Amino acid sequence: MITRLRISNFILIDTLNINVGEGMTVLTGETGAGKSILLGALGAALGNRMPSKGLLKDPSKKAIIEVSFQVSASMRGAFESKDFDFELTTVFRRELLPTGKSRGFINDTPAKSADLNFFASLLVDINSQSDSGLLQNVQEQLDLIDSFESVEVEKAAYAAAYKEWRGCIKELDQLQSSNEENDLDYLEFLYHELDKANVKKGEVSTIENTLARVKDQHKYAERIEELNQLYSKDGGVMDQLFTLESKLQRLASDQSEFEGELIEIQSVISVLQQLEKSTAQRAHELNQEVDVDALQERLSKINALIRKHKLLDADDLVDKFDEIAGRIHAIHHKSNRIKELTSLISDWSLKVQELGESLQVLRIKASTQIQQALHESLASVDLPKAKLELVWEETSPTMFGTFKPVFKFSANPGTPMEVFSKVASGGEMSRVKLALKSVLSQHMSLSCQIFDEIDTGVSGSTAERVGAAMKALSKRQQVLTITHLPQVAAYGDQHWKVEKIQSDTTTNTSVASLNDSERVQEVARMLSGALITNAALKQAEVLLYHD
Repeated sequence: MITRLRISNFILIDTLNINVGEGMTVLTGETGAGKSILLGALGAALGNRMPSKGLLKDPSKKAIIEVSFQVSASMRGAFESKDFDFELTTVFRRELLPTGKSRGFINDTPAKSADLNFFASLLVDINSQSDSGLLQNVQEQLDLIDSFESVEVEKAAYAAAYKEWRGCIKELDQLQSSNEENDLDYLEFLYHELDKANVKKGEVSTIENTLARVKDQHKYAERIEELNQLYSKDGGVMDQLFTLESKLQRLASDQSEFEGELIEIQSVISVLQQLEKSTAQRAHELNQEVDVDALQERLSKINALIRKHKLLDADDLVDKFDEIAGRIHAIHHKSNRIKELTSLISDWSLKVQELGESLQVLRIKASTQIQQALHESLASVDLPKAKLELVWEETSPTMFGTFKPVFKFSANPGTPMEVFSKVASGGEMSRVKLALKSVLSQHMSLSCQIFDEIDTGVSGSTAERVGAAMKALSKRQQVLTITHLPQVAAYGDQHWKVEKIQSDTTTNTSVASLNDSERVQEVARMLSGALITNAALKQAEVLLYHD
């Protein structure tokens, strides 16, 4: 659930820092006061795309929106899978910069908008009357339906089979539309050219190092010879050490206390002998003749091949050779692969249908549960005679399954069932959506539902029932709702008033958390308008304290 909302320098908001409680929070205020600004800020913090201009109250400063969530320990795995620190109090932050760019953070770790969206989808659901995703988006519908039954194993098996089936179809289409066999002669020419060149990874680096060494060989040889002389000339380092070793051996034979020094000297001699051998080897290599012309010619040929194939370096030539070999092999075996893919597609198609039907059995079971729960839920939003049926239409296989859900609706007895989105009025659509949320909330892991004037188009006793339904939903999930209906506002556990304050030079949107007496005044205003009457005050008290 959301625990705190902090906003600064966003559109008409200078600063806002407000705690959010459990249960149901209502937001009220005059039209144009800035209620939508709060939702816009919340959406920005949760990763929604925002326009680059017009969002900063002071264009010279950045805007900051922070939303704190209390999250369940069960979400630790989701955080760790995305490499974010897990905190029971998780903070989403979005900074909108004067340059028009933005940056996001989750628990102070930089986060892309996609990351913010991903975690937000696990925590909060924002609903508006114009948003019909739940009633029209097949994926969203199936995700919610699947929450009523344990279908993870069946979904994973179907998804794996579908992926294989689609992969085979894609490869077959590519093979059948490909005319690469027309290029076979050219590909074989390129193959033989690279095969003859026989470029090895690391070869260019070796050639370049050799050429660089040869370039300074004279100076290098003199230095190597000087080292060699220091080691091996008469009276040099090694002679001195051997003499020292001999004297220490004589001393150690008489005095055991010199045995340690003897061992140390022998160790030094061993190390220097290895160095002497290495230096002698280098001197020998320098004395060997290097065919500079041949090396330069080899380097020139390799560079020409790099340019011809438009590659970055010589090592890529090795990969290019393997790629061309693979393409030639595929062309020679194209007909066999087409036959193989055709057979695989047939096999995977049967498997997809079989797994799709198994998955559908569980989804029908889930939809039956939803259907039963919806009957009571529709009555709670003043649609006691309405019918909402979830039916299934068989489709060609999709990534979601082989059937798609369709909601059919009848508002009144005797009227035929039709596709919901085509026959429901705005008010009916809002109430049905609320009824669905109430049913689905019993199985959804979301902790917060936000309603943006979803009660528009209803009034009177219906408005009271909508408020009661939201109140009931808030027992299972935190609810934040923007409303113009006093009947709905009266059900809130927490009441925020959004107000636009104007002076000759500035405009600012503020949000105040109302106490009991202030709530009476605000609900009375919603009942009677700017002129608050005694009758409106009494009616407000009735609404607020009807229990």
